[in-house]
Amino acid sequence: MSSGSVVFSHQRDLVFALSQFFDSIEVFTAETSSEELPKNVKVHLLPWKISSPLKNAARILRTIYPVLVKNRNSIVFTHMTDIHAALISPLTWILRMRHVLWYAHAKNSKYLLWSSFFVSKIVSSTLGSCNLRFNTKKILFINQGVSQDLFPYFSRPFQEKRKILYYGRLDPSKNIHLFSKLIDSLNGPKEHYSLSVYGMPANPESRDYLLDITTASKPNETNNAITFNDPITRKSISGIARNFEIFLNLFSGSLDKTLIEATFMGLAVVTWNREYCMQFGTWSHSPVKETLEFISGEIVSIRSLRPNDLQKELSRRLELAMRNHSFEAWVDRLVMILRSD
Repeated sequence: MSSGSVVFSHQRDLVFALSQFFDSIEVFTAETSSEELPKNVKVHLLPWKISSPLKNAARILRTIYPVLVKNRNSIVFTHMTDIHAALISPLTWILRMRHVLWYAHAKNSKYLLWSSFFVSKIVSSTLGSCNLRFNTKKILFINQGVSQDLFPYFSRPFQEKRKILYYGRLDPSKNIHLFSKLIDSLNGPKEHYSLSVYGMPANPESRDYLLDITTASKPNETNNAITFNDPITRKSISGIARNFEIFLNLFSGSLDKTLIEATFMGLAVVTWNREYCMQFGTWSHSPVKETLEFISGEIVSIRSLRPNDLQKELSRRLELAMRNHSFEAWVDRLVMILRSD
């Protein structure tokens, strides 16, 4: 066991995992839960009201400051909360507390830029998920951390190889507007691909983006082949994924976590995401191109594989994903960084 830690996170399985490595953990979160926590974990609810940024900041600092002062010998870890990191990093720097920030986004936020001058370390998944041009010596990469229990492997018959799934955010960065063009190019008199999309816009800009896509569509065979569905909980994803054969993702940025989740679940992942293809390869064995012709070629290559060869490749990808991106291994790497000087 090691000394205590102060954690800012909404991810409860992470808190459970870290509780095994530290004597005590003080968790700050804006979310409530009735789930029982380990005895060495204490939860502090952060006050938060919509449209009150200055008041929120003041309330949060009043809540956090006494705990930081009381736990000056502890480690501070902010997980996917770069706003909180920006608020408290000057305090942790003044108090000389070790402060590690997890950040994994394609774009560097202004909060990350500010925090980078004060935190001890910045931990991210891959090169594309945190590409600061300064304070680079503070950045460490430990891949993604995906729970195989939440996304278990399911062996499919892969008879038709025409049922395609997408789940995740519905925003411009995911290139949702290209889905109809892709399905239209694939479908014909003898081909009937279907694509089911699960998700929701993350902000007003994304809502307008999705509205433009749906209103611009005209009734035709392509529209019938694509269905937009409500978002699904993370616990429900694996059950729905069993009904599909191919997972589609057209995100051009860093390694999207959903790509690893889909690989864990045994779906044939089709993407032009360069970080994913660099690790796992392409189905057509051709260089990655961000074109629909490349994506169509990937799908055709999957359909051309014999069932045994397809299962062999899926097993290879699963083994690689488990070795580099399992949640357990990710936690081990994170704890080593938290404990290091």
